[in-house]
Amino acid sequence: MKKSVVSSFDVDHRTLREGLYLRSTYTINDSLAVLSWDLRFCAPMDKQPLSAGVVHTIEHLMAYHLRLDEKIGGAIVSFCPMGCQTGFYLSTMNSVTADDIAAALKRVYERVFPIHSTDDIVGLNEVQCGNPALYAIEPTNEAMAKYIEILFPNR
Repeated sequence: MKKSVVSSFDVDHRTLREGLYLRSTYTINDSLAVLSWDLRFCAPMDKQPLSAGVVHTIEHLMAYHLRLDEKIGGAIVSFCPMGCQTGFYLSTMNSVTADDIAAALKRVYERVFPIHSTDDIVGLNEVQCGNPALYAIEPTNEAMAKYIEILFPNR
C-alpha cells in the first residue's frame, strides 16, 4: 500500500482496537510539536459505530471541558470526530502524553457525566451550533462509560 499524506490512512483499520493512540506528530517551524491522538471508542468493522447524536454530543462536551482541564487544557489544538464515527481526534501541542490525556478524560467524565438533559450539553443552541437538534443523552452516557472502562479497566 502506498504511503498516504493522511496519517490515519496508513493504519490497517482491520486490526485497530478501541483505546487511545498517538497517531502522528508534526513539527511546525522546527520547534512546535503537534501531536494527533486517536481516541478510538469502537473498533472499526466489527462493532456498531457511534450514532451521529452521540458523536455530536461528545464533540460538544469534550471540545469544551477538555480545554478547561488544568493539565492539558492549554495544550489542546482541536477535538474533532472521525468521519467513520468510531472515535475522535485530539490534537495537542508539545509534551502531552497518553497518560495525561487519559487522566484528563477521566476528570471530565467524573465532573460532567452522566448528563441528564440538553442543559448539560455546552453550546447546544442555534447561536453556537449548526444542528442543535442532533444530540443523544443516554447513549452518550453509555458510550463515555464504556470508553472510560476501556482506558481504566481496573478502576
